[in-house]
Amino acid sequence: MPNNLTLAHARLENLKRKLARDQWRHVDTASNPADVASRGMHASDFKTMKFWMHGPEFLQKDESHWPSHLTKPELDDDDTELKKEVVVNTTSAVESIQSIVDRFSSWTKLRRAVAWLLRYKAYCRRKHLNHTLGLSEGDLSTNELNMAEHTILALVQRTSFTDERICLQNGNSVRKDSCLASLNPIIHNDLIRVQGRLQCEYPSKYPVVLPSKHHVTKLIIKHIHEHNGHVGKEHVLSMSREKYWILHGPNAVKSILRCCIPCRRQNAQLMTQQIAPLLDEQTTPDMPPFSHIGIDYFGPIIVKTARAREKRYGCIFTCLTSRAVHFEIAHSLSADSFISAFQRFQSRRGRPRKVFSDNGTNLVGGETELRKSLQLWNQSKLSGFFAQNDIEWHFNPPNASHMGGAWKRLIRSARVILKSLVREQLLNDEQLLTLMAETEKILNDRPLTPVSSDPRDPPALTPSMLLLMKSNQCLPVGIFKKQDIYAKRWWRQVQYLADVFWKRWLREYLPLLQKRQKWQRKTVNLKKDDVVLVAVDNVPRGQWPLARVVDVNLGRDGLVRSCVIRTKSGQLIRPVTKLCLLEASM
Repeated sequence: MPNNLTLAHARLENLKRKLARDQWRHVDTASNPADVASRGMHASDFKTMKFWMHGPEFLQKDESHWPSHLTKPELDDDDTELKKEVVVNTTSAVESIQSIVDRFSSWTKLRRAVAWLLRYKAYCRRKHLNHTLGLSEGDLSTNELNMAEHTILALVQRTSFTDERICLQNGNSVRKDSCLASLNPIIHNDLIRVQGRLQCEYPSKYPVVLPSKHHVTKLIIKHIHEHNGHVGKEHVLSMSREKYWILHGPNAVKSILRCCIPCRRQNAQLMTQQIAPLLDEQTTPDMPPFSHIGIDYFGPIIVKTARAREKRYGCIFTCLTSRAVHFEIAHSLSADSFISAFQRFQSRRGRPRKVFSDNGTNLVGGETELRKSLQLWNQSKLSGFFAQNDIEWHFNPPNASHMGGAWKRLIRSARVILKSLVREQLLNDEQLLTLMAETEKILNDRPLTPVSSDPRDPPALTPSMLLLMKSNQCLPVGIFKKQDIYAKRWWRQVQYLADVFWKRWLREYLPLLQKRQKWQRKTVNLKKDDVVLVAVDNVPRGQWPLARVVDVNLGRDGLVRSCVIRTKSGQLIRPVTKLCLLEASM
C-alpha cells in the first residue's frame, strides 16, 4: 500500500498538470497552516488550533483579498544558490556543409570553402580532443580540394539516394523501380558509382552518380561549360561523364545551358511578333487619293551643278489605300527642305488627313515646324478648314523599318527603276526632275492585282486608274451605259470611274492583303523589368548593349510592338525586332 507521502506527491503532480501557472498564489509563512505541523504547537494554544482547523482568514473573505498571483523571484547573478546554466553547442561537419552548399554559385568556390571548413575541423580536433592529425598550412593543397569534393558528393548522395544507399550498404541490390536500377550501382569509398558494362580501365569506368536537379549538379555542369569555352550540350555531357553520371543528363545540361547569359548574348535570336492587323487607313475605300499617306526619304542622288557635284534626296509620298506614289526632290535633309517638299506635294495632291512616317530627325523636325505654322494659320483665321481639321501625324518607333513596309517596298522599286533609266549617267537638276516624274508614272502604272491571261477579263487594277479619272482602253468594253459614256457633264463620268475603281479595289485588291506572309504566330510579350540585348546596326554582336525594359507599348491587337528600355546611356524606344530576351522578370 502506498504511504501518505506518496499519495500527497501524486496529488500535487496531478494538480500541477491540471492547473495553469496563473492560477497559483503565494501564501506567506504567517498565513500557512502547514507550518503549524512542521513547527509544533502547545495543546493549550486554542488560537493556533483554530488556525489549523479552519485555515487562514483570507479564505473567508472575497477573492480580491487573496494574496497576489505567483511571480518569479528576482535573483542576482552571483547568488550562491543559483545553479549555473551550461550551454553546449554541438554541430557536425555534414550539417555545416549542407547549410552552405546553396549559398554558392561557383563549383570552385564551393570546393574551396568546404576544404577550409575541413581544415578548421581538423584544427579543432587536434587542439581540443588531442587527435594526432596532420594539419596543412598555407594555401589549400590538391588533396584537400579532392577531399572537399568527396565530402560534397557524399552529402549529395545521402540526401538524394537514401534508400538506395541503405540497400547497397547491406549488400542488397536496389529496387527495380529505382532510378539507379539500370546503372547496376555499387558503393566504393563511401560514394555510389556506376558499374555498367564497361570493363576496360578508363577514367569513366565508375563515374559518381548525381541527381539531375540538385544544386551541386548544376554547379558542376556550369563549371564544365564555362571552363571549356562555353561549348554545346553534347560536348558538356561528354566531358561530365568522365567523372560523373548525371541522371537525365541531356535534359539537365540543356536546362543549365539555356540560362547561360554569355551564350544567350551570342546566340539569342531577335524577337518577332505576329504581323499587326492592317490599319483602318489601309482598308477604307471611297476616299480621295493621298488622304492617308506614308512619307520617307531615299538617296542620295548625285547631280552636277556647273562644275560641282551635289546631293539630292528623293521624298516619297505613298497613298496607303490606293498605293499611288508621288515624288518630290529635297535638296537637303533639313527640316526646312522637308517642309518645302511637303508644301509642293500638298499643292498638287491636296491636304492629307493622316501622315505616317519613320522617326527620322528631319521628319520629326518637320512635323514640329509644320504644327507651328498651322497654329499661326489658325490664329490669323486664314481658313476655317485648317482651324477645324489638323493633320494627324504618327511616328513609328526608331529603327522599326518593318513598320513602314507600305512605303519601304516602293522605295526599293523606285531604286530599281532609277538605276535602269539612269545607267550610270550624271544628271543635272532638270534631268533629275524629269526622271523622277517618269519613275512616278511607271510605279503608278504597276498592277495591284494579278494579271489575267483571259482577254475577256478586265485589265489589272492600277493606281493610275484612280489618279487619271478618265476613260481609256484600260477599261473593259461595255462596262458603261450609253448615257454615262456620252454624259454631258464631265464630273458624272469622273464619279462613275471612281466608283468602278473602288468596287474593283474591294473585290480584287483588298482580299490580297488578308494573308500574313511571315510572322504568322503570336510570340511571348516582353514585360517590365525584362533584361534584353539591344541590336545595333553595323556593330558586332558582342558589343550590343544590355538594357532593362522600363515600359511596353501595345499595338492595336494588344501585343507588345515596342518597348521603352533603359541602357547605361539613358532611355530609348526600340521595336521588339531589335531586342533579344536574355532574362525574363518574375
